[in-house]
Amino acid sequence: MNSKICYFRFAMLLFFIAYPACIIAAEKEYMEEDRLSDKQSVTGQSIQVECYESSKYFVIAKEVRGKVGTDFLIKYKSKPDENLLCDYTFGNNDFEIKNEWAEYFAGLKNDLLLLDSTTGPGPSGLSIWDLFKRKKVYEGSWSDPEESGNDTLVFWMETGEASDDNCPELKEWKSNGLGGAIETKVILNLSSFNISKTSEKKCSPRQ
Repeated sequence: MNSKICYFRFAMLLFFIAYPACIIAAEKEYMEEDRLSDKQSVTGQSIQVECYESSKYFVIAKEVRGKVGTDFLIKYKSKPDENLLCDYTFGNNDFEIKNEWAEYFAGLKNDLLLLDSTTGPGPSGLSIWDLFKRKKVYEGSWSDPEESGNDTLVFWMETGEASDDNCPELKEWKSNGLGGAIETKVILNLSSFNISKTSEKKCSPRQ
């Protein structure tokens, strides 16, 4: 009988020694899992970064957290084949363009960076930055850009109001709660920034 009592007491003693260690180990495992969950959560909310380049410039586009639009960081290449990291980190000679009107990358032409700001149906905003001069050199609106040369930009621009006479589709659009506008195909000279109108016109819906 005494040996059974001693065995029971010894077993209980081992239980009370081991039990806190089990609790601590379980709590530690839970905390590690919680930290891992936090890391995954942060990773899932990471900012999207995209990069574009020409022989002279490396453009890093970073979405603006909680807003519509993009910030741009421009790096200047020392040689055309220079390899740069797609990482939004400032260097000594970098140039930053902060988001103003929900801009997105639209293209690179020589020293010019084209930015499109789309806010809804109809024409979008067009901003052009001279990266060599580090300043904005053009601001206007455009729609349906077409392929063009290095020195010109071809797109459609609103030039008039739509009516039943010049826009056969207007009646149908109005029945669906829409309006219309007349657009003209234009050519933007990228040296002088003068606009030349062509003879091509079309009617486009408007909200």
